[in-house]
Amino acid sequence: MRWIALMVALAASTAAWAQSPDPEDADDPAQPQASQARPPVGRMFTVTWRGPRALCVLFEKYLPPPVPESGERRAGSLRPWIRDIRRRVPEIAASEGYFSTTLDIEFDGEAREHATVTVTPGPRTVVGTIDISFKGELAGEGPAREKRRRELRESWTMKQGEAFRSPDWDVAKTRLEEAVTEVDYAAATLSETRAEVDAEAAKAHLKIVVDSGPAFTLGELEIIGIERYPEAVVRRLVDIERGERYNRTRLAQVQHLVQNGPWFSSVVVDVEHDPMKPNFVPIKLTVTERLAREIGLSLGYGTDDGLRGEAAYRHRDLLHRGLDLQSSVRVSQERQIGYADVYLPPGLFRMRALGEVPFKDSVGVLAEHSTLQNLALSRFAVAGYRHFILENFELRLGLSYQIQRSYPEGADIRIKRALAPIVAVTWRHVDNVFDPQKGGVLNVQVAAGSKSLASGDDFLKAYAQYQYWIPLGAMDQILLRTELGRTFAPSRERIPEDFLFRAGGARSNRGYAYQSLGVQEGNAVVGGRFLATGTVEYVHWLNERWGAAIFTDVGGAADSPSEWEALKSYGVGARFKTPAGPFALDLAYAGRDHKFRLAFSVTIAF
Repeated sequence: MRWIALMVALAASTAAWAQSPDPEDADDPAQPQASQARPPVGRMFTVTWRGPRALCVLFEKYLPPPVPESGERRAGSLRPWIRDIRRRVPEIAASEGYFSTTLDIEFDGEAREHATVTVTPGPRTVVGTIDISFKGELAGEGPAREKRRRELRESWTMKQGEAFRSPDWDVAKTRLEEAVTEVDYAAATLSETRAEVDAEAAKAHLKIVVDSGPAFTLGELEIIGIERYPEAVVRRLVDIERGERYNRTRLAQVQHLVQNGPWFSSVVVDVEHDPMKPNFVPIKLTVTERLAREIGLSLGYGTDDGLRGEAAYRHRDLLHRGLDLQSSVRVSQERQIGYADVYLPPGLFRMRALGEVPFKDSVGVLAEHSTLQNLALSRFAVAGYRHFILENFELRLGLSYQIQRSYPEGADIRIKRALAPIVAVTWRHVDNVFDPQKGGVLNVQVAAGSKSLASGDDFLKAYAQYQYWIPLGAMDQILLRTELGRTFAPSRERIPEDFLFRAGGARSNRGYAYQSLGVQEGNAVVGGRFLATGTVEYVHWLNERWGAAIFTDVGGAADSPSEWEALKSYGVGARFKTPAGPFALDLAYAGRDHKFRLAFSVTIAF
């Protein structure tokens, strides 16, 4: 039985494959056969590959036919190409597990303008025995170490009987090393990796030696690069205790938490992987700071609120305590608003089921004046919130107080108040927040107020919206959207508009103007206590940027379910993908009003 040590052969074949000319490497001067060669003289030389389809695809990609340079005879380019394929075809085949490859080249006619290369790979080598052994601290005795060794062996990705491919061999080694270094053994290495091929039996016998080195424990936190901001904004997010076992996932979580704060453009968390110093290894957190102050100016136009301008100011180190002030003044044709929110440095909240959950507290004030559908509103509000953020789930708990002056044209002026606790939940299960192709987003809100606790009347508001994207092949999708809302109250007259419902506009029933569907009061449209709308939209993408849509919207708002009307609109639209999400330009026809309306928006899975 003939054994072949594969270490050198695989390294040579992998290097040769990686260095082979790729048709996409047109700007690489080291690739003489790439597409930057001079235009050929006469007719092109072509090649037909015969053999297993998977191998032929690789040969076509990495061994393109020669392209003679201007003035060069075809024979001058054919000879080196023939030598190249005789050398590299067996190497590429070996990387796919074929170690007995032969090939035959036949030219058609005297002009030798076409060649047929027949590749006979022989039997494909499969994985035979797998020997994974251990050195270092992990090789010691004890049930915990024995369990870890068993888990690492079970995690090996190249299973017995599978085809032996060089890329799979490399991936399997990388994943094993990552699994070992995930917990405890930060300096672990694969001290020996060997694949021996029995060419006669077509089996590869694998031997891997894992040297875990010593177990690491974590020490003190060292913050590098922080100058503008207090270190406390970072330290409150790090709950790693001195002497805790090394865990790469824990360090990545710390990096994620600090990176999500407003102060740093980049954050790197790591430790020294020195096997001679494994105990109480310092945690090095290196940051690149953002500017403490920013001013932003913007202009825009929307079909809902017309021409608008905004000036924003942000201060990330208010009172030199890392408080994040976000403020803005926004003026449009229909609405003028100013607000200031102060976000406290984020922290960690321990939940029994979820462990440490990041949260962020904020307080803010707002002043607003608007005139929409002949309803003039002036309001002032203060609020405080705690915002919990998980991977696909957000929870916001808060308390707000607002006082509002409502002046419907042709009706009485009213002063409305509400002191309301608020709960808002968002659950996202989409493939891409800014360009969703499949999945959904659910948003649920609940708020309540009591006449005996500074509100104008007793009320309970419940609202839910769900959007769902269904892919239909690579270029088509369906969007479904529905929203339901109900405010339970004796009357709507003393309840602020924030706790009532109006519909219509670019992200609602598009055939009707923004917030034009509600309750008629005088000459104005005001909010009602019931809302129900739905959308069905079909989008066909013409290319990577542009798409076309047809849709129908139904529903509106009223003061009770018995007064609600299923108002319909239909339309067509154009879609354009931007970094902020798909831009939608729609032309909708309102069934009740028999009018067309233009609407545009950016569709983001918020």
